[in-house]
Amino acid sequence: MTRKRDDLAGVPAAEAAEFALGNDLGDLFDKAEVVRERRPAKTVTALRLDLDIQAEIEAAASARGIGSSTLMQIIEEWVAAQREAPAPDQLGELVRHLDAARRAAASLARKAAA
Repeated sequence: MTRKRDDLAGVPAAEAAEFALGNDLGDLFDKAEVVRERRPAKTVTALRLDLDIQAEIEAAASARGIGSSTLMQIIEEWVAAQREAPAPDQLGELVRHLDAARRAAASLARKAAA
């Protein structure tokens, strides 16, 4: 540890702030250790939304008893989960819907014939 770093260890926040304002701390930054977090960092940015969309988000959040930022976090987590999920089998979905339509048409034809 450097002399300045030793001087700041255990100092109350107000004293540390006063020391930082009155002294050159460049050598502290030169010798600083970079600590990497284990989870990805989040960057806070401005999200540009139409006012009517913002009002809808706030109303939806309020109806659920949560804040709009909490709702946005839920949406963010859902989007991330959808990215990780395998893509749907579009041909299989089409066959399933066509089969359901065929069964519905057959049922209606039976009812009409009766």
